[in-house]
Amino acid sequence: MAEPRRSRREWDAEDEELIREIAEGDTDAFRRLFQRYYPRVYAFILRRLGESTSAEDTTVETFAELWRTAKRFRGESRPSTWIYGIAHFKALAARRAAMRNKRSKVISVDFETLSRAPSEENLQQKVEAREEVRRVRQAIQALPQRYRQVIELAFFENLPYGEIARQLGMAEGTVKTQVSRARDRLRRQLATMQVAAEGGSEPDAPGGGDTPGATRSGADRLGLR
Repeated sequence: MAEPRRSRREWDAEDEELIREIAEGDTDAFRRLFQRYYPRVYAFILRRLGESTSAEDTTVETFAELWRTAKRFRGESRPSTWIYGIAHFKALAARRAAMRNKRSKVISVDFETLSRAPSEENLQQKVEAREEVRRVRQAIQALPQRYRQVIELAFFENLPYGEIARQLGMAEGTVKTQVSRARDRLRRQLATMQVAAEGGSEPDAPGGGDTPGATRSGADRLGLR
């Protein structure tokens, strides 16, 4: 007789138990979770990297990270959401590393360009742009994981809400709500960081005043103006 079909809640409960056992060093539990999720995680990463060898390596790194960080799982999200979150950030890191490696192979030394010193104005603009990028990245890293995931997928992966919902196993309305809340948190965080950098007082509450100009321009990509 065939085994009765399980509900999503039953699968989640079993996954949570496996993660708890992994946190205690149970290699058999790790093997079971690995076998259950490997095909899906591999496909998830392959869609982002587009290259099988790199996807395989990154999938292995994802499960290695799962083994190392299982004790941090608190059950605040579905186990699958947590696992795909690890896979997402591992894929991003792999893609950035591949891009850096590609650039290092194709960049040639242009002595004429090197001999021309940049103007003071252009140099200042580059410094300010790098500082804005650093602030935005720092603010994103300070977000709770559930908000980091949707921000990364929505604004850096350019995925529609429906696809994000499918990948993270949540309702599309929940994705929209989390994106909105993540934006609000980023606005406040960036404004606070800007004021701290300038040595000023705390910024006005959201809606009570203008966000500093440099912060707004640095956050255009995320719609934080």
